[in-house]
Amino acid sequence: MYFESLASELFLEVFKYLSTSHIYHAFHGLNIRFDELILEYFRNSHLDFRSISKLDFDTIVQEYLPNMLDRITSLCLSDDDDTPGQIDQFFSHGLQLRQLVNLHSLLLSNIRSESNMDKIILDLPYLSNLTHLTFEQCYFASQNTLEKAFTYGNSIWSLPQLICLCFKVDYKYRQSHHIVDKYRRDNGICIRTSVTSSTLEYLSIIGVTSCSIDLTELHKHTPHLRYLSMDEFTIIENPTYAIMPQLTTLIISYSLKYTWHCHFLEMLRRKYLPNLIYFKLDYDYEYPPMDGGTWKQLIDNHLPKLQRLEFRMLQRLSDSEYSSEEEQIDRILNSYRSDFWLVERSWFVQFDWIPGKYYGYLYTLPYAFDKFQILAAIRSKSTYPLDLNEHSYRCVKSLMYKPRIYDLPSVSHIQFFYIEHLSIDLPVSAYFHCLVPRFDHLISIDVLCDNYDDQCQEQLQDLLDRAPRLTSIRISWKTLSSSLQQLFESQHLSVYQLELLYYGGTFDREQCMMLRKIISTIQCRVLNFILADRTLMLDLINTMPHLQAINVQCRTGKRHPSSTSTEKNCAWLQQQLSSTDIHGIITQQNDFIRLWIR
Repeated sequence: MYFESLASELFLEVFKYLSTSHIYHAFHGLNIRFDELILEYFRNSHLDFRSISKLDFDTIVQEYLPNMLDRITSLCLSDDDDTPGQIDQFFSHGLQLRQLVNLHSLLLSNIRSESNMDKIILDLPYLSNLTHLTFEQCYFASQNTLEKAFTYGNSIWSLPQLICLCFKVDYKYRQSHHIVDKYRRDNGICIRTSVTSSTLEYLSIIGVTSCSIDLTELHKHTPHLRYLSMDEFTIIENPTYAIMPQLTTLIISYSLKYTWHCHFLEMLRRKYLPNLIYFKLDYDYEYPPMDGGTWKQLIDNHLPKLQRLEFRMLQRLSDSEYSSEEEQIDRILNSYRSDFWLVERSWFVQFDWIPGKYYGYLYTLPYAFDKFQILAAIRSKSTYPLDLNEHSYRCVKSLMYKPRIYDLPSVSHIQFFYIEHLSIDLPVSAYFHCLVPRFDHLISIDVLCDNYDDQCQEQLQDLLDRAPRLTSIRISWKTLSSSLQQLFESQHLSVYQLELLYYGGTFDREQCMMLRKIISTIQCRVLNFILADRTLMLDLINTMPHLQAINVQCRTGKRHPSSTSTEKNCAWLQQQLSSTDIHGIITQQNDFIRLWIR
């Protein structure tokens, strides 16, 4: 059977498993039939422009979009490190979101420009069929701009068919030990609206540093809200109480004043959430402990429909000569050993602590959160009658491992089998390999090493050998040497994104020459680093034809560049590229120059 004799429906099904870029590369231009199939699929399916090359983006936008603007149902646009300036390029082609009148789902990622977000917000009212809207790491109005906050909120809450709304910060290195990440993190958001939505049922605020929102006003203007997820948020002072009978799922993580903690518990006690089925709670501050008896009373008396409870709570232990750490922990766990917990509900808890620190975390099993930190060897006790297994921590996708290498045990009963993002200090001991037995789900790694030596290189080499899905590497060495180049040359890696942080310094010309060899070896497409001289950036662009995007900071000595000097460097680079055949997009994000060049 010939490949072309397969039914068109089969190809359309195969397209569902490929990215927009892969579909275009694999099938565009083969013949008229495949070009028509691509057009049909793009019209009725998902257009995802994340991680696409500039050339592919421009071609698709110019050749396909004009003929299907009114039929596209799902779209993702991104200004992330691998596609910086994409939203500007989208607008430069004369396109507006308001033209996508049949759009059902819209995801906007890393759009940090206030002016671009203003354009998008103005276009939202024209998307009358939109049901799902997601903002990932996007600029949003703050408490300092309340008028704009109302403008943004009213535009969103006015969408006549919106069901799901999500504000998300999901930067892969958000659990990191590097100060360089500061510029990537959000500054919080403020949600205000005077418009009532009769359709919005799901609201998620995930990973945002802070969110200013009034729960009473939220309920007033979102009367059909069934699902509410809030991560590390703040509430305006002295909120009033409101009954929220439609809410069945509440996921809440907070670092708040004790007064609001009490306020929240009072909401539960007053039965203002009478239909709550699923409750997930995470907090890191010292509040009066919630023991098993207190939870039972709260659930029996005020949450009659609760079926699922997941929590993680900081518990402070006393430094007392009359009661050891373990004795205090046993008392806490005993309150969760009643028939209510073990028989009626089959809910189990575990207490993790670092001996001598006099605090720990009490959480339900299986562990229900996506982040975990290992700062020292952990001891644990639980009410679970069986041994933990690989599903006990299945939810953990991001792990920070940063204990000192000395005095660590060689075994651990806690194990992580599904880690996708790893932040790690080298060297490590056998304790780490027991914690993380395999790396077959790992897609990004963030490595810090104060003294690069043979042991660190061997351990990193072993880790890279065991991570077949790895696409993003960030390495920070105190000393950048040729042995790092040898490491990459020996691995036969294909790494999509590489970020090199020369600890306490910048890349000079000699190191850039080494960098060129590394990039060629691993087929890197996206590069992030700090340069000593802006002319070196031009050299890399001209000598690395496969690079898709570069994110660079030009620094003199240890001083961070000013906004003015970064603007001047952007203008200089634009002038230099204007005389070449490279038609790149140059944008600025804080003190970083971002180029989408191919």
